[in-house]
Amino acid sequence: MAPKVKVPMDFGLRLKDSPTHNTLKLNTSNGETVYASSVILSFNSPVIDHMTTTLHMTSVDMLEFSETAVKVFVDAAYSGTVEGLNKEIFRDVNKMANVFEVSWLAEVCAQYFSEIAVSVQTASYPELLYLFDEAAFVFEHLGTKDFSNVAIRKIEILEWKQQFLNEYLVNADRLSTKKLDMVLELAGYQVSCVVRTICSQLTKELNRQSTFVLPDYCKYLLDNSDLHSCKQSDSVLYEELFDVLEKLPESVANLKWMHQLYRSSNTSRKRKFDDITDEANSSAALSESNNIGNLYHDFDYKMSYHKLLDWITTSETVQNILMAIEAVWTWSFYQHYILGNLDDLDYAELTSALMLTQEGKGWKMLPCTFDNLKIELSLLDIEIGDKIFYCSPFCYSPEDNTTSSVLINCIETCNDPISLLSKDARLTFHFKPPSLSHCDLPGECGFILKTISRHVGMINKLTLCVEKEDYLNESVHYHEEFKAENMHLFFDKRCNGPGYFYPLTWLGLLIVPEHCTSEEGLDFYDFYKTCFTYGSDSGRFSVLYSYD
Repeated sequence: MAPKVKVPMDFGLRLKDSPTHNTLKLNTSNGETVYASSVILSFNSPVIDHMTTTLHMTSVDMLEFSETAVKVFVDAAYSGTVEGLNKEIFRDVNKMANVFEVSWLAEVCAQYFSEIAVSVQTASYPELLYLFDEAAFVFEHLGTKDFSNVAIRKIEILEWKQQFLNEYLVNADRLSTKKLDMVLELAGYQVSCVVRTICSQLTKELNRQSTFVLPDYCKYLLDNSDLHSCKQSDSVLYEELFDVLEKLPESVANLKWMHQLYRSSNTSRKRKFDDITDEANSSAALSESNNIGNLYHDFDYKMSYHKLLDWITTSETVQNILMAIEAVWTWSFYQHYILGNLDDLDYAELTSALMLTQEGKGWKMLPCTFDNLKIELSLLDIEIGDKIFYCSPFCYSPEDNTTSSVLINCIETCNDPISLLSKDARLTFHFKPPSLSHCDLPGECGFILKTISRHVGMINKLTLCVEKEDYLNESVHYHEEFKAENMHLFFDKRCNGPGYFYPLTWLGLLIVPEHCTSEEGLDFYDFYKTCFTYGSDSGRFSVLYSYD
């Protein structure tokens, strides 16, 4: 196994020109050979490490990848950065990153794909086809639907689902089963999009030829569509489908199939794509359970004040008083800076309403360390008494020993949290679990949160590090008592005493900025990012931890 080296790392591109170092042959699709250092590639790839160290291979066949893509792959391993990545070679570079398990490069490719999606601002079939085809390739060959979610979401945002399917299914007889599954996933619960396209195609073909044979792709799509949903949402289209099918040439096989299809349309069914991805989802469930769950939700920022309070009371997403307070912060930010509607807000009434909601839902009180935490609902205004919302009414008193939550601060300070969350980052926290009476392990008790960038968007999710390898050469060691489900993360700008906190819970627009299709949305997106860096004071990421 290659020595433990943290990649990406800049080993120096100048080493590429050394025949002494570069003894590993990489054979490419066009017959050319790219030479590279087995050591540097092994540092980046556990697969190549096994090939060269254990199997003693001196040559690796990369015959499905172009010379240009292989050179970009090698350069990335040497320099720790990715230069020259473009749409033409993206598929090859992304597949190499995944096949050879270069995890950091795979994350860069995922981010690049997301950026391509963000750049598509108007409906264009060639651009959307590129996204859809690349996503289908990843799903078909790498077994993940991460890219599928990006492509499908983009088509949905542009409200171009029906138009895209009309174009895409023109050559449906050439599509693999996996690509047809992607079609079903794009349609989602709007089954009529697929049914409408099939009806149109079949009608044209039946008018052209009387001996028309029903294509296999039509059977596959109809067999795996929830026609019961189509029947309920668009009964006219549902009847049209079976009217068209009745015009097919009579045969025992056709009649039997249509009878089965009709019978199955009387009950709802699970979507085909869900069946295919169940296994992948279950295998990812464990890692997902280590993600910090309060981050990057979304809600309707334009709702009225009283609707906001009603929503907080009834929403299943709002799970504690801190999430409720953060929702008010985010809503007030939008109302004040985008709509200018916050002048008449009654802060006493707001506090009273939230206290009643907290009591009615049985939410825990906040620890007394929140006493001096204040939320400036009009953010950049001069501090005026009725402009400040205080957390003290929702906190335990310092004398109360029944509190089961605690505030844990990151040991590092930060001036620009959004930029930090937009790249590979690790946040270290020192805290000894109350259940531990004694610990002899070296270093401090605590935990590390690190960014993960396999999702769509501008800023990354955070996950709790639970593997021993994550804590090598760190000042902190991990205990299994720490659970991500008990952690609530926010940014705290009060390093030198009382101050303000900035929530991360409702930053949905920062995760999928292409949702910001309106001028208001773009203003909100830009201004929300700016608020985190306002002022000269540094801040810290903090975790509200519930330990019972």
